[in-house]
Amino acid sequence: MITVSNGARRFRQGRYYTFALIVVVTASAYPLAAAQALSLQSKKELKESFQRQEQLLMDSVAIGDKHPWNNTLDDDCIITNEEGEVLTKKTFLEQLAGLPGGLSGSIEVAELTVQRVSDSVAVVRFRMNEKETVFGQQLTTSYRSTDTFVRKGTAWKMIASHQSLITSNPPTQEVSKANWPAFAGTYQLLPNGWVVHVVLRNGQLYSGRDLNDLKRLIPIGPNVFTREGDLGEWIFCLDEKQKATKIVELRKFEPLVWTFESEGP
Repeated sequence: MITVSNGARRFRQGRYYTFALIVVVTASAYPLAAAQALSLQSKKELKESFQRQEQLLMDSVAIGDKHPWNNTLDDDCIITNEEGEVLTKKTFLEQLAGLPGGLSGSIEVAELTVQRVSDSVAVVRFRMNEKETVFGQQLTTSYRSTDTFVRKGTAWKMIASHQSLITSNPPTQEVSKANWPAFAGTYQLLPNGWVVHVVLRNGQLYSGRDLNDLKRLIPIGPNVFTREGDLGEWIFCLDEKQKATKIVELRKFEPLVWTFESEGP
């Protein structure tokens, strides 16, 4: 009968245990290695990855493709849109239906930056340049978006998103200027508040609290204006004799009334 020496038996057992140990260590190290590789991802690679992901999401809006959003949004994601609505993932996906007939558009992701807070948290900020055609009329609007991502496994999930409108001066409209001379004068926030001056100069209206720092009033109607560089509308009110009585300034949809005090600056 052939027997196996104790030394040979121990040698084979040793090889088995060594192989088993290598397998266990290798298997357990794989997730760690993957995580380390992701954490060592260069800033350039991470930015390019988020650039592609955010552009994919924007491209899906006009056609109402829910798939990219469903994959990217964390189940607990909260979205605050430019109109102040607070939406859950479920509500957002329900509302994502694409543009209706007669409308078309696109959104460009620009000026994207990535703030790596930790290995598992990143804040992505970018500008959204929207172009929209509404029954043949061209609209261009820009927004700022701030998206917060958390890493779960090897995937980045959006946990929060916030958009805000970038204000800009509207294009000047061709309107009647017949009553513009009546708009010129001094107005005050009664009873003893600030004073604002409205000046007609070379066929253009200007306004400001300081006569040396006036801003152009951009007409969007015969008696409705926006102030250059500001958010809101200025509505001039006249009495039955076509004399100015007040300005209703809409500040973020809230009226601020300036009462007419005197003609001229």
